[in-house]
Amino acid sequence: MNTKVLIANRGEIAIRIAKACKKAGMIPYGIYSEADKESLHIKYCEGAVNIGGLLPIESYLVIDKVIEAANKLSCDMIHPGYGFLSESPKFAERCKKEGIIFVGPSTEVMAISGDKVKARNAASRVASVVEGGEVSNENEAFSLINKIGFPVILKAVEGGGGRGLRILRSTEELHQRLASAQTESMMSFGSNRVYIEQYLENPKHIEVQIIADSSDVIQLGERECSIQRRHQKLIEETPSPALDDETRQDILSEAVSIMNEIGYDNAGTVEFLLKGNKYYFMEINARIQVEHPITELVTGVDIVEQQLRAALGQGLSVKQEMISSKGHAIECRINAEHPLSFAPVSGKVNKFVAPSGEGIRLDSALYSGYSIPQFYDSLIAKLICHGFDRKEAINKMVSALSSLRITGIPTSIPFHISALKDDRFVDGTYNTSFVEKLKSYSSESGELAAAVLAAISQRARIKTVYVKQELQNGNDPWNVSRFDWANPYDSNLASSAFRWKS
Repeated sequence: MNTKVLIANRGEIAIRIAKACKKAGMIPYGIYSEADKESLHIKYCEGAVNIGGLLPIESYLVIDKVIEAANKLSCDMIHPGYGFLSESPKFAERCKKEGIIFVGPSTEVMAISGDKVKARNAASRVASVVEGGEVSNENEAFSLINKIGFPVILKAVEGGGGRGLRILRSTEELHQRLASAQTESMMSFGSNRVYIEQYLENPKHIEVQIIADSSDVIQLGERECSIQRRHQKLIEETPSPALDDETRQDILSEAVSIMNEIGYDNAGTVEFLLKGNKYYFMEINARIQVEHPITELVTGVDIVEQQLRAALGQGLSVKQEMISSKGHAIECRINAEHPLSFAPVSGKVNKFVAPSGEGIRLDSALYSGYSIPQFYDSLIAKLICHGFDRKEAINKMVSALSSLRITGIPTSIPFHISALKDDRFVDGTYNTSFVEKLKSYSSESGELAAAVLAAISQRARIKTVYVKQELQNGNDPWNVSRFDWANPYDSNLASSAFRWKS
């Protein structure tokens, strides 16, 4: 009898998991909310259950609804993907009680990894950590800060995604922000626990991909994730251009030691901050990561397939000595956001055309005519490019971004093109301050920024003419495809553009 897997997620990661299930001879099933009735991930599943609601707290985050769907479809396993219930020990424990296999680490491991203080304490036994600790009130916070010194960072113990996070540079800021951080943490994660640690100014963010079963912990190399805004990653690459061979091996070994220390099983990520030639443990992500495809492209290992094998007790199909990294890979997270303000948007995608070619992968649930709901994360596609070396990967990515067509809504594509052409990215010296200092990105001239869309230089002037007319008509140039300047429906514009070009 074929194993049935309920995918407790939506969008591109649900499609990714469904493909892995079919590859492994398993049958994927899905769930969807009222807002996701037209979502593409449903079509990749053998069957799917409408769990109602529009908001995540009414649908994908309701454990009873997910379990009910799994039982209704007679599923043997549940894969949570990333986000939603993926790092919930309560959900994993409920699956265990229902006799359903949870695709992820054990509840005991999740109780450690999901609690940043416990994870930090465990990691400190085998790795370097920055000074810090949990606090419950201002007096405790003042006492700890007197030992550490400003600046410090305030974080939610039981959360992620930047929620509850505050950077403090003075005692006045502590007065203002401690209570708000605790409130935000309670609203987001059901807990007001926070901790404080030394804040490293403008570090590099390095993470190590781990896969593990009951007997072995394997590292699949590191990823560089320093290009972020509001602590959300925008571009990732592997291997990191910042590490020399010795530092790389040290970080990889330390990541394995940390996961062995807590008895980790299944796929997960150990995250570090790198400052100068020193690195420090930050946290553990006990789930599949958004950026896992770049690791798959350089190692050839299907991480989701290994997750399924580990959960079934079949063991990993690879050993550490079999892992070798080949070439370089980059991922750009394409978001439905205005590329100047990063304000999320929803709306109908008029046309969606994916780039293609050797070494180009696009993970997405978009299609022409799809209406993006307003209730979920703004991530709409992941463009991944693999090259023989870093230079080839960058060139391939710029070309692929220029070929990716998403019309009807603004996207972050112009930002990505600007970022990949920035000298700091090209030479690999960027850090977490990259976005704030990206000049072409920070320009408020829509016309100038729109010109970035024209990656082929000879088209730039034609595109500018078109954008000028769009601005005169009161239209937002970000809603205009960079191909529309050549659309024959407007012969007057096309002829004027070519006259101007000549």
